[in-house]
Amino acid sequence: MNQLKKYCLFVLMLFFTSSTVSMAQVQVNEGKIADISAFCSAQKGFNLLGKFDVSWSNSGFSEKEFIVIHELGFNFVRLPLDFRTYTQYGNWDKFVEAELVKIDKAVEWGIKYDVHVCINLHRAPGYCVNSTTLPVSQQRDLWTDSVAQTAFVNHWKLFANRYKDVSPDKLSFNLVNEPSNVSEEAYVKIMKKAIGAIHEISPDRLIFVDGMNYARDIILSLKDEPNVAQALHSYDPFQLTHYKAGWVNGSSDWPVPHWPMLWVSNYLYGPWKSEFKSPLVFQGSFSEGAEITVNVRQVSVESTLRIKAGNKVIYSRKFVCGPELGKDFTQIVETQWGYQNISNKDFSVTLTEPVESITFENASGDWMTVNSITISLSENTKTYYLSDGSWGKMQAAYIIDEDGNLKTQDGEDLLPFEDYRRNFSLAREHQIPIMIQEFGVHNQTPHNVTIDFLTDLSRFFRENEMGWALWNLTGSFGIFNSNRTDCSYETYQGYKLDRAMLDALTKTGTVFSQRIPDYLSFQVFPSPAKDEIFFLNEGFNGNTILQIWDLTGQLHKSFYRNLIPSEKVYLNISDLKSGLYILAVGNNGNLYSQKIVVKK
Repeated sequence: MNQLKKYCLFVLMLFFTSSTVSMAQVQVNEGKIADISAFCSAQKGFNLLGKFDVSWSNSGFSEKEFIVIHELGFNFVRLPLDFRTYTQYGNWDKFVEAELVKIDKAVEWGIKYDVHVCINLHRAPGYCVNSTTLPVSQQRDLWTDSVAQTAFVNHWKLFANRYKDVSPDKLSFNLVNEPSNVSEEAYVKIMKKAIGAIHEISPDRLIFVDGMNYARDIILSLKDEPNVAQALHSYDPFQLTHYKAGWVNGSSDWPVPHWPMLWVSNYLYGPWKSEFKSPLVFQGSFSEGAEITVNVRQVSVESTLRIKAGNKVIYSRKFVCGPELGKDFTQIVETQWGYQNISNKDFSVTLTEPVESITFENASGDWMTVNSITISLSENTKTYYLSDGSWGKMQAAYIIDEDGNLKTQDGEDLLPFEDYRRNFSLAREHQIPIMIQEFGVHNQTPHNVTIDFLTDLSRFFRENEMGWALWNLTGSFGIFNSNRTDCSYETYQGYKLDRAMLDALTKTGTVFSQRIPDYLSFQVFPSPAKDEIFFLNEGFNGNTILQIWDLTGQLHKSFYRNLIPSEKVYLNISDLKSGLYILAVGNNGNLYSQKIVVKK
């Protein structure tokens, strides 16, 4: 039984990386997407940057991109556009037909290769998360300026009219990328203007609206909008995904990322931030001779790191920032609030007696951040990397179990994706369709850390039935031509393929990575099926188990039969919903599978 389950999960992985059949094919009824949540869940793909920036990323899209995406079994692309790539310079009201045709081609190739296309305004009239110097006439704020808002809506009217005859399962719109510095009320008001203009032209067009806070958070006030889904971006822990990213200030000074990282606040607040001041406590069994090491990240103005063993202070060190490095700092950082210097140095103390708790606190001054805490005894060393950089979060007490793992007081794992989980749960509770339309790891993060992180993140997405699009297909975050210097590539269709990253995205670190040698298939009829399927038994003999699984790895039906060669085998599937499934069969030590399309 366990072997069949592992095999079926393995087959689901193979299906994901080789299938040419899209869930969209069984969810569209007369031009409408019948189940938007299921549709979003089924989308897996990449961002294509062919018209991402008028200055340095405006070469257009290629048919080859769609071919390889299709060949690898993916079914989704997002096109983040810079409005300047298809308008006249300095005049966002004048559209350039020759440039719009390049976007048309991408839509056509998506239809040709069964890859859903989502058009996004990464740089919209009046707003972009990335700053750029614009002509005076375009230096307007989308959130407050009526001229920019009118242009924004008109751009979406353009695309709505241009593609009004394209089926919703083939094309969707994502209104604007990563909103920031705007209230939810103001943001939603503008988004509703664009939604209304689009749906007046194409009522069934699926529209994605990015969440608040750089597409991190669900927007409840949009939950009842028809044919609207929400798009989230997953780049946390940011110090891992954007390590040494040239466009992120200070990232070159971050410590080398590690994985796993724990969802524990890395802030220790002092008396100057009394509303947040709280101790970080590790509870467990700590032996005499254990060395406690704190790697300090940054200090604001001044702080005092204090370590207690039980109720006894065993270490205290005061940090005072200034224009000199001294012994404590590696970098001087001068801000409007004073010096906030970088340390990235270790500070250690050894226990002189066994204790059951160790407390870390900031006894004076402003605030300080911690990269990691290491506890070492003889050859047994455990390092805890703290990943939650949320401002103002209170510290807490945690338990170290007998294996050295840090847990909550309730014994739960400190998942690094807790904010994602909260948003996913909120979306399910309010029946809001969602999709992850950006995530990934910059090429300066060590490759082994990248792979371990993406393996866990993709497993997490799979467990939550979450569709996604990697940033990007080709480039510093992608599976192709990423220019990483610490990984091996293989040649695929002229690209340099990071096979390990592809595997991390399409497997979990457990069942999916277990190779099962014999992958055998057989023919199942009809396709699509409604209430019953059958196959001609040409190879099975004797006791046989047949199981039907969905693409999330959930078992739906099991049948036990004593089969006779050459008989026709019928299975009742009348209770299955429309969708794609895997029929897995175990017989005499052999394993078989076949895809099933169910359409009610």
